[in-house]
Amino acid sequence: MRRIALRRPSPALVVACLALLVALGGTGYATVLQVPRASVGAPQLKNGAVTTTKLAGNAVTSAKVRNGTLVKADFKGNQLPAGPAGPPGLSGVERVEDTSASNSTAFRDRNVACPAGKRLLGGGARLNPSLVGVGIAASYPDNDNVYRAIAREFVANPASWSLTVFAVCANAS
Repeated sequence: MRRIALRRPSPALVVACLALLVALGGTGYATVLQVPRASVGAPQLKNGAVTTTKLAGNAVTSAKVRNGTLVKADFKGNQLPAGPAGPPGLSGVERVEDTSASNSTAFRDRNVACPAGKRLLGGGARLNPSLVGVGIAASYPDNDNVYRAIAREFVANPASWSLTVFAVCANAS
């Protein structure tokens, strides 16, 4: 078997490689060591030296941030202005009800309105007493202030019954 002879590099090649390393890395390393951290700011930059057209294509700009995606933790203290004060909520919650006459009539339609200045939050209806063949056909808010219910006999029933409709009302601001 034949053996491959290794040759040593010439002194000129070694000097050339060292010069190349110093030229490529030496000045960059020296520059990094001489510039203190946070020492370059607006006063050191020429006007127009940094613009959005000179930013890298993957740089994050305000145009790339979708509205509503930033949260309080994304900002330093006192960077966010205080928002408008929210509404105080609900007050003066009350239940208002109205009950029909108790008799054997086959159909009832009742509604109850919230007191002036209050808004309807919800409502409902009940039969007094609960009878077989009598049911609530509809129960719904009629507008911002009135709750309505309709009850009827689905099967003829000679017993007396009544319909109570109630609304839950409150001051809402």
